[in-house]
This record gives sequence, structure tokens and C-alpha cells, in this order.
Amino acid sequence: MANGDPERILVTADLHFGLYTAGDECNLKLAEFVRNSGADVFALCGDVADADTDCFKTCLDLFASFRGLKLLVPGNHDLWTAGSDSAGKYRKVLPALAADCGFHMLDVGPQIFGRVGFIGNIGWYDYSFRNADLNVPLHQYEAKELPGVCVWNDVRFIEWEMTDLEFTDRCLRKLQTAYRAVEERVHTVVAFLHHVPFRELLYDHSNAAFEFCRAYLGSERFGRLLLDWPKVRYVFCGHRHGPDRACFNGTRAFSVGSEYRVKRLIELDMSSGDHTTHLFTPDGAPPGDV
Repeated sequence: MANGDPERILVTADLHFGLYTAGDECNLKLAEFVRNSGADVFALCGDVADADTDCFKTCLDLFASFRGLKLLVPGNHDLWTAGSDSAGKYRKVLPALAADCGFHMLDVGPQIFGRVGFIGNIGWYDYSFRNADLNVPLHQYEAKELPGVCVWNDVRFIEWEMTDLEFTDRCLRKLQTAYRAVEERVHTVVAFLHHVPFRELLYDHSNAAFEFCRAYLGSERFGRLLLDWPKVRYVFCGHRHGPDRACFNGTRAFSVGSEYRVKRLIELDMSSGDHTTHLFTPDGAPPGDV
């Protein structure tokens, strides 16, 4: 890379800090790795915690001594509330908490490091990934419940007046604005989302509950937009709780793949394009790289 460009980027997602003891054992190991890594950039692709903003801040504080650029996008769990306003949490509370902890929330705007631009936001879902073979009517997806099978918990814990399609549109416009802001100033763009932008990163066919919930994993519109931009070379997302990767004419996309009790961290060498996925498991299970 040219002098001043980032050489190593670390990316994780779905830490869900404070939710499970075993998961937080892994989070502590992951944070220690990041702090001692000497990497240039560290990014969190959402679901830092759940509704609890204290857990959100405590998690970010684990990375306080990391000396590189710290970036994040929130996840749907980060917008959960106990009766308050999710829109206000997204626009004001989370960006302020992130800034207090030395993180830049990309939903607010892009960042540039040398000749590399970083863009992203939470992303969202518009049911475009739904399984048409289920023959579930659209209003059922809007209600986020398949009676007798499952409920998508955003309907219980996200409080705002927007529809999913309206919020998806806002996130798409925000991503366009961010790319345009950096396009002429960089040679490479790295994008971070929480929700999945490519169907190729989704899980294989499964039971009825998982097939219904496929509709809430992301939107194919984000993928189409990202592939229209020639300087986007890398795309990272979380949310799926399973690792995967795909390549589209030179644009490489990664689902980080952290789960509730096992965490993953992708290390990307920007000079070579090589990547390693570090696996962090609870005490009693062997850690390693995959």
C-alpha cells in the first residue's frame, strides 16, 4: 500500500456484550487480541450489545487502548429499547456513546485513512431475501410473526414510526451520500454493514422458522448498489451468525460469522488482500484460526 494507507484491518460483529457469560469470555479474548494487534483499523459490524446502553459502552471500552482508527455500525439489537424512541437512540444516543469511547459511527458519515475510504451503516431489510416458496403474504412479513412458528423480535423491541421499507430507503440514500463524499479522494473503499447485502452470504435452506426469518437478514438492494461502485473492493457484514464469503468481479464480501457464544474476527492484509479468520471460543474449548 502507499505510504500512509492502512495495512491491516480487523473486523468483527455480533458481540452481543452482556448477553451470555460464555460469549463475554470470548469477547474479552477478542478484545485483548485487538488491543495487542498493532493493526491500523478496527471495525465492529453491529449488535455490539442489546437494548442496554451501559453494555454498549462497556463493550466499546474494552478497546480503549487500541491505537488505530476505530469504526462501528450498529445492529438491530442495538436499536432495541424498553419503551423509548429507537429513532432517537439511532440518531443521537449511539453516535454520542461511540464518540465518547473513541469510535466513529459510520452512519453519521464516512472516514478516510490515507487513500482508503470507509463507508457504511446499519443497513436494513425489505423482505427481498424472503423465500417465495413459503407463500407467506407480505403483510405477514410486515407483522414479523409466522403464527405458531416464530416471531422476529424487532417487532417487540424497536419503537419508531417508520416502515422497514422506509428505513431501508434512508439507509440506501445515506450509503450513496457516503460513497460520493469519498469517491474522488481515495483509490479503495471498504464498506461495513450490519445486515446482509448479498444473497450469496445467506445460510442454506432450513426449517420453516429460519426460512421465514430469511426476510429480515438484509436487502439485495444494498448489494446491487455496492457492486455499482468501482472503488468498493471489500464489504463486511454481520447479523447472520455464520461465516461466509463471496467474490463479485473483484469485490470481496465477508459475513463475519460471530455467534452468541463463539466470536470471530477477520484480519485483512490490505497489501496482499489475504485474510485470516481468528476464532475465539469459551474456556475449555481450544481457540484457533480458521
